[in-house]
Amino acid sequence: MKKAMVCVAAMLFLAACNSSVPAPKASVVFSEPLPETEGELLYLDMKCPTCHGHQGSGDGFFSGGLQPKSVDFSSAEIMGPIPDAQLKDAIRNGKGGVMPGYAQFTDHQVTELVRYIRSLAHPPSN
Repeated sequence: MKKAMVCVAAMLFLAACNSSVPAPKASVVFSEPLPETEGELLYLDMKCPTCHGHQGSGDGFFSGGLQPKSVDFSSAEIMGPIPDAQLKDAIRNGKGGVMPGYAQFTDHQVTELVRYIRSLAHPPSN
């Protein structure tokens, strides 16, 4: 009889534990899309959008008072003539006393960031 009571109590306890566990959600919705590349992740993590904007157009929150102005990465006309080596130098060493340098980045990270920045440029509209 005592064993039966222990079994019933254990079954009731387990049933109570299982009923309080919420069902898993079918999907998680993020308010912003997740970064798709390592370069995009670096761009976001280093807070580049605060000056350069999320689309790279140089219209970030702090861009208004900057001298020199933030580069418009979204303009193919502006970005086309700038060599990768110049972008890499600006990333590593900073620019104009306004943009900080990121000397801690590996060569791979700098290359990925340049690749992402280049992907923001749109051809001129006719």
